[in-house]
Amino acid sequence: MVEPADTGARRARASLEAALADAEPVLSRIAERLCTNSADARDLVQDTFERVTRQGLPSDVRNPCAWLAKSMHNLFIDRCRRAARRPNHEPLADQHADLTQLEVDPPEPAWTLITVEDVREALAEIDATYSEVYVLHTFEHQSYEQIAERLSIQRVTVGTRLNRARKKLREVLVKRFGLEEAS
Repeated sequence: MVEPADTGARRARASLEAALADAEPVLSRIAERLCTNSADARDLVQDTFERVTRQGLPSDVRNPCAWLAKSMHNLFIDRCRRAARRPNHEPLADQHADLTQLEVDPPEPAWTLITVEDVREALAEIDATYSEVYVLHTFEHQSYEQIAERLSIQRVTVGTRLNRARKKLREVLVKRFGLEEAS
């Protein structure tokens, strides 16, 4: 005679409950040795029971208590690895009074006050040969090859003119805004 599926499930659940009840004292002692305090030990046993309840007890296990102990040990190792990856946070307290405080961020450099419009105006003060290459590359996002083809010059000449344009533009902006030129 074939028994109903729900009777088999009840038997498996009853078998699991019996195995958990038998193993609980042993697992508690092992957890006490593994963990630093009794609350963590109780949590470890509880998490082991929860994991086994979700997964179920494999049918080929001959010693459920040993299998549960190994499952709990694996869970403990997982917790240790997880904790090792987590950074340690130590609250600041009076014993940290001798620590050097971080300096306040320095003020923004004067160059950050210059706008794109300031750059466009300064371009009028440099030679058109250089400003044209600068505008094509910086504002129109053209490659060296595209600029060389458009101006009928060599690619290396584009790089040279762009470099000179940047240098001259910097000189104009330093003079116009009274900035110190960085070395």
